[in-house]
Amino acid sequence: MNDAELLGTAATWALLWEVCATPKPGLVDRGGSGAHDDMTFGTFLRSASALAPHWSLQARIGIDVEDPGKAMPLLRERGRVMEGAMLEATGGVNTHKGLIFALSLLLWGTGRLLARKESLRGRAIAREASRLVSGCVRAELETLRETPPARPLSHGERLYLRHGVTGIRGEAERGFPSLVEQGLPTLNRSLYDGGTLEEAALDALLALMESCEDSNVIHRGGFAFWKERYLPLVRALRRTHLRWDDAKRRALEELNERFKETRVSPGGAADLLACVLFLHEVEQIALQTSWQQ
Repeated sequence: MNDAELLGTAATWALLWEVCATPKPGLVDRGGSGAHDDMTFGTFLRSASALAPHWSLQARIGIDVEDPGKAMPLLRERGRVMEGAMLEATGGVNTHKGLIFALSLLLWGTGRLLARKESLRGRAIAREASRLVSGCVRAELETLRETPPARPLSHGERLYLRHGVTGIRGEAERGFPSLVEQGLPTLNRSLYDGGTLEEAALDALLALMESCEDSNVIHRGGFAFWKERYLPLVRALRRTHLRWDDAKRRALEELNERFKETRVSPGGAADLLACVLFLHEVEQIALQTSWQQ
């Protein structure tokens, strides 16, 4: 297996672990569909299977194409193919569109560092990946204020114009701070404290739910709901239940029921969790191979 294929396998592993981690409040997992009525655990498995052959191709672009200006069009082109494969596999349901964007950036960043034989730490990968989208908030969002398009605005574009929410674009342009400052350290700390990978993934998810601008939550519940109800609920759970026990699992299940009632799904945080799991797996592979750690 070559380096690009190994990275593609790590990406697929991350997608599968993300959906398998249970219970995730408002999200699809082994226990149910969360706040969704259009997708199931099986839908996510079909989507992950359809995307699996493509991740190594995004990694190969990272290994082979140094110039971000030349690489980004290639990644976008492959990303559109991936979206088509996803929709065909799921019967038109969008399970991973945001993740295709974010994880493709990280695969390019990982490939670049591999090509230069540099350290494959998560922070270094995220920083390298951000080079692809330097200035994208200005180019893709801020210009909407100056020249509104004739087409209907996307949910993300409307959130930016109303509330300044930059979503995954801003997260990526800033070097994925939610990943490298919250998600990945939380995952590693939970594992160090003796947690299982599933428990560590759920801890990382809660950290991401608290730290990222989740456009899915804001779109479904409104900006005021996100600030005044959603974030306080997540903070309270994290501070009340520091270690894993039956009470913490019950608290997650209760939060899931609340999110199901309000139709709130932290899909942005779920995408970032898959990215955290990918970075973790790359770091683990680097410890066991000739890759630089």
